[in-house]
Amino acid sequence: MANTSASNSSNGKSSKGNSNNASVTVFELIKIVFEYIAPRGNNNLRLRLAGLIVALILSKLCAAVIPIFYGAAVDALAPLNSESGIYFSMSLLMLLIGGYALARVGETIFSELKEFLFIKFASKAVRIAALNAFEHLHKLSLQFHLDRQTGGTSRSIDRGAKAMTLLLSTGIFEVVPLIVELFFICGVLWVLFGYEFAVITFLTVVTYSYFTIKTTEWRIKFRRRMNEADEFAATKTVDSLLNYETVKYFNAEKSESDNYYTALRLYENAFISSRTSLTIVNIGQGLIVALGLVALLVISGREIVQGSMSVGDFVAVHTYIIQLAMPLQYLGWTYREVRQSVIDLERMFGLLKQKPDVKDEVDAPALNLKRGEIRFENVSFSYGRGTILNDLNFVVQPGHRVALVGQSGGGKSTISRLLFRFYDPQKGRILIDGQDIRQVRQDTVRAAIGMVPQDTVMFNASIGYNIGYGRASATKEDVERVSKLAAIDSFIESLPDGYETLVGERGLKLSGGEKQRVAIARAILKQPTIFLFDEATSALDSRTEREIQTALNDISLNQTTLVIAHRLSTIIDADMILVLNHGQIKEFGTHQELLALEGLYAAMWKRQSSGFQDGGNTEMLPE
Repeated sequence: MANTSASNSSNGKSSKGNSNNASVTVFELIKIVFEYIAPRGNNNLRLRLAGLIVALILSKLCAAVIPIFYGAAVDALAPLNSESGIYFSMSLLMLLIGGYALARVGETIFSELKEFLFIKFASKAVRIAALNAFEHLHKLSLQFHLDRQTGGTSRSIDRGAKAMTLLLSTGIFEVVPLIVELFFICGVLWVLFGYEFAVITFLTVVTYSYFTIKTTEWRIKFRRRMNEADEFAATKTVDSLLNYETVKYFNAEKSESDNYYTALRLYENAFISSRTSLTIVNIGQGLIVALGLVALLVISGREIVQGSMSVGDFVAVHTYIIQLAMPLQYLGWTYREVRQSVIDLERMFGLLKQKPDVKDEVDAPALNLKRGEIRFENVSFSYGRGTILNDLNFVVQPGHRVALVGQSGGGKSTISRLLFRFYDPQKGRILIDGQDIRQVRQDTVRAAIGMVPQDTVMFNASIGYNIGYGRASATKEDVERVSKLAAIDSFIESLPDGYETLVGERGLKLSGGEKQRVAIARAILKQPTIFLFDEATSALDSRTEREIQTALNDISLNQTTLVIAHRLSTIIDADMILVLNHGQIKEFGTHQELLALEGLYAAMWKRQSSGFQDGGNTEMLPE
């Protein structure tokens, strides 16, 4: 029974979500990444990480002694012109070459061991991070998904997952080894040749790194613009393709091409700016490395002239320089990639920090379904653009069929969204079997309701998959049974691939009526306690509509059913009809009772009976 009373209460805050990503600091990012690669309680992964660190140190230790053996081998060749020293020099030479070979092999073995240990936890971390982001997006409120841009959001997750792989690989295989090798080499140079070599080498690397970091930070704005332009172009592409039919309806191919051209032009300009700034960075880095190399070679030459260094020592120093310069020349690229990975991860983990507007209370119990009674008590709601529902009161008795009718924009669909907990009311409460749905788990509320929307969106999969989506445990026989109830079985059987026929993007290969019958079939398959029909037969022809309406009535018999209707002929047998206007229930009763009132409902019925119908969305006469 409906309560028609209303009061002028103030609305609460809008439930509009924030589609912007929450910010993530670098320290938070490092902590999050470490928790993914070495989660608490997983001793195997942490042991693997420790083994990786040991293998890294050993590989760089082997690399540090390679020039020593190489330089000593050169010195061992010096007495070969003396007959008295040939056998002694040959024996020493072979020993040094053997040490050189062992060091080379050791470096290779420990480097490969490091990579082997890295693979498992890195790949697992990336998989879990991407899965968490995907699952979290499904937990966010409807408002977030109404505000988001699909292309940009999906690109953020994709780039974030790739960024974690790149960050781990470059960090572990480029940055950390370079730091370890730098300290090893500086230590060896200091001990063997003096502090000058160690200091110059260290200062060269530090100056190079400082210059790289500062210029990369300067360039970061160009990379951000390039990313934003890239996401903008991707969003334009996805939106245009998703709305392919709309583009064709309005002959807007040229307009779409112009919009995409503008997006690509923005990306092109951002890319040019980014690449130009990179040229400046490369010139500065090359100058720093050249000065450091020249300084070391000049000092080495001076020491040889003075007799304090041998030719082998000069070769060893030169080898160290080359050995360090090779990874050093990629430091700029490495830092840029690491920094870019941090930006991409910030965006993905920013999504994880996004809080849903509608969330369960801590330790919220499951909905305890008994009979399926629905009760709206003093419910008020606003999207932030004016009151939609104002102190709404009504009850749907268990097993009864209640219809909601009224003008478009009057709040009928909002009622269904509140019942599904896509939003929470700013005032009042919604009860199912006496339980406030805000105090029970959302998934159990939604599991109790079978929804047939007016606009059916389908997965780009088989028609059988889309019907079977109603219940994961459904068998093929179950799918075929509900297809008959939804009067779509004959159509499916006429298809060459039957239930394996692909329906296309959003089900575009099916007509509106066929999509609606699929929606009806999967709602039936769900076997809910409560049915919610939002103009469930609006896209069907009159004959099929009557057949399916009869089937729906049979299926929902003795089950709580809430029907949102525009065509009044589909709800004349409802136990109760609620006439909604300006967020309040103005009239309620059976079809005959409402006609006898000669009010809003009677006016709607008269207009539809006379054939004045605007696409099925008949507006009520003004009060």
